[in-house]
Amino acid sequence: MKRILPFFLPVMTIVLTSCQVATETPKVTGGDVRLSGADSAAYLDGISSNPTVTEAEAMKGILLVLDEKRKMNFAEAVAALQERKIVASNWDFQADKAITRGRIAYMAYQAFGLKGGLTLWLTGPSQRYCLKELQFRGFMGAGISYNTITGMEYVSILGRIDEFRQTGKVTGASAREGGQE
Repeated sequence: MKRILPFFLPVMTIVLTSCQVATETPKVTGGDVRLSGADSAAYLDGISSNPTVTEAEAMKGILLVLDEKRKMNFAEAVAALQERKIVASNWDFQADKAITRGRIAYMAYQAFGLKGGLTLWLTGPSQRYCLKELQFRGFMGAGISYNTITGMEYVSILGRIDEFRQTGKVTGASAREGGQE
């Protein structure tokens, strides 16, 4: 035990102090893009046929699941989500850029207060490990963090997130992961 302690304390100090989130102002491109005031059904119908989901569309979806009623532009949405610690302040935002699976996973993980495993506890949330956690729980299918996502995939993720928010579980999650229900 005495041999482990001198090694363990410095390593834990480095791990715990090096993973703090920056508090800088994010770079936002296309901040004046209005997020449509459409209701959730119109939004889901419109986005489901898209080959990719833009950052503006993805933020609109997260805000809808969070029951955010205010009409806002993209820059205001970024600020609102950053204030709630749903997006990282060191990201660059582009309204018309296709969003990655990692960013969606990070936003969902943060927005709904999910708790992860040991790696997430030690290092804090990152796009990669949030994606792994959401895949493990059955919220998201297989893929890597820097791939984009289709509209239909995003609609199904939002549905699972909303179901989890309301019931505390995701129906069929173990069946999607190869387990039995």
